[in-house]
Amino acid sequence: MIGGGLVLVAGTVWGHPGHEGDPDTSAGTAPNLPPPQVSITTDGEYRIIKANGVPNHEIGQFPGPGCPNPAAAQNYTFRMPLHPKTNAIFTQLKQQAIGVAVNGVPFDPGTAEYWKNDRTSGWHVEAIGGKRSLGLDQNNAHVQPNGAYHYHGIPTGLMSNLGSGNELKLIGYAADGFPIYAQTSENKSSYRLKSGSRPGGSAGPGGVYDGTYEGDYEFAAGSGDLDEANGRVGKTPEYPEGTYYYVATAEFPFYPRKLKGTPDPSFQRGPPGGGPGGGRNQGSGGAGRDIKTPKGNPVQRFDKNGDGKISMDEAPPMMKANFSQHDTNGDGFIDGEEAKSLPSPGGQGGGGPPSP
Repeated sequence: MIGGGLVLVAGTVWGHPGHEGDPDTSAGTAPNLPPPQVSITTDGEYRIIKANGVPNHEIGQFPGPGCPNPAAAQNYTFRMPLHPKTNAIFTQLKQQAIGVAVNGVPFDPGTAEYWKNDRTSGWHVEAIGGKRSLGLDQNNAHVQPNGAYHYHGIPTGLMSNLGSGNELKLIGYAADGFPIYAQTSENKSSYRLKSGSRPGGSAGPGGVYDGTYEGDYEFAAGSGDLDEANGRVGKTPEYPEGTYYYVATAEFPFYPRKLKGTPDPSFQRGPPGGGPGGGRNQGSGGAGRDIKTPKGNPVQRFDKNGDGKISMDEAPPMMKANFSQHDTNGDGFIDGEEAKSLPSPGGQGGGGPPSP
């Protein structure tokens, strides 16, 4: 087990009235990772969070069962508006962090796993609640291939550092700038498991709706206190006049899968953002270092978002047809090592004719 202590860099930490001082998120030392570092400052109309992504609490052993990736320091720069505005319709998010905790660790509830490793199937595997273990630790977190530690559920270690009590606790900010609080007895998700069974055969995995897949759930307005984005309007300790805010819940969706405002590009994977998975913007060595591939390498040719691997969406038709054969660890991507098994350009699954 490893732990860590948080370094809060001096600056204008909170960009709204009614709150002064820094959150107490200190902990011990981190023998296997560099010390945690995070700064929360303001610049004009934006809140800026810079961090190395090292948590300020003990984490599980990585690599470990269900998660083969070692944790590594990152180089995050997240930006969000100080005075966010709600939109008339929700913004649907896919495959990106939805926010960042006050200790600099991203909230990233989605996964890269799909039924039969087929992204086109629409059956997206859930990290929490299903039958498939993705190696989450005691903080409902695990590690991405680039070494980025991230939360899928309520961050129990961070919560412990923030103190006891049932009052609303600010645990971070969403990509659109609205605050994220941990669940209390007054905040219940309005999602529920669907009744009946999933389609089977070629149409789906079959079996009862049990929470294994994101599609096992449906929104039922009025069944809880929160909206489709797991949010609501109310007064909080930091916003005594009231604000829209999100809630991290113990039940699905855990974190919002859509946002009420407009997410800042810094939360996108890969350039130009500084968010998780953005290989060329990440880390300071190890799994998070800049990814360099030789000219003509399949990863370089087909990696459109610059994360150092090929997704099903990025793969050309012939590679799609044999994707699971080359995605040997079943994480939904073909990384540099797995790409060595691809045929030479123009061969079966190789993605078509060679580069000019």
